[in-house]
Amino acid sequence: MRLWDTHCHLGDERFAPDRAEVRARAVAAGVTTVVVVGADPAAWPEVCGLVADCGGAGSGPTLFAACGLHPHEAGRAAPDVWARLHACLQAPGIVALGEIGLDYHHGDAAPGAQRAVFERQLALAAECGLPVVLHERDAATEVLEVLRGSGLPPRGGVWHCFCGSPAVAAQALDLGLHLGFGGLITFPRTEGIREAARLCPADRLLLETDAPYLAPVPHRGRRNEPAFLADVLSYIAQLRGAVPADVAQAVSSNAAALFTPERGQAE
Repeated sequence: MRLWDTHCHLGDERFAPDRAEVRARAVAAGVTTVVVVGADPAAWPEVCGLVADCGGAGSGPTLFAACGLHPHEAGRAAPDVWARLHACLQAPGIVALGEIGLDYHHGDAAPGAQRAVFERQLALAAECGLPVVLHERDAATEVLEVLRGSGLPPRGGVWHCFCGSPAVAAQALDLGLHLGFGGLITFPRTEGIREAARLCPADRLLLETDAPYLAPVPHRGRRNEPAFLADVLSYIAQLRGAVPADVAQAVSSNAAALFTPERGQAE
């Protein structure tokens, strides 16, 4: 299998002691491509550096990157930050803008500020010809409202770590989004997410770890890592009544088409 982990915070300091080993375990588990996400200005240099230094064949999975302003950062979006983000999006290996969106759970930034930053980044993604990686928590109705008003960028995007209802999933799919599923789907009391994964068309399905967060069963409580994507794959294949190899081929083709269309095929 040749899997894409479409959302991983590999630049997180929790990977600093053994990042090379983490990457080796990813390849051993069939994860050949990872999209590394930088969700705040402090993370952007590390993420871009990882992609630039990812090495040659056999050294680990191919690394691409997404950079953006997480909704928690909305209150700190000064003019120089926008200039830095625009420059970062021009770097080699940047394949998406994100993660961006709305998060009303923690209240780190006022809703109005979050919405303004979200809308500006949707416009920036369209300008740069990039897809978006969406983050949402306790704000699904508002995220859908913004997307209907501003429009999804031409390159589309993914609703990462999808945790909404089947009804929200259907609306996101109608807008043209992909849905990203990770370890959360294996947790107890997430039947709504499982139903969303069942109804998601095969050509809109993506897999992710969101590592180091949300390790799937049977690794729950541990630091998550890309190698654990194999457990997510097995779970979703069983959920959908499909062969794991067929799901792996579909989600990898979807990821390649969304993030690297010029390559025409999964890495």
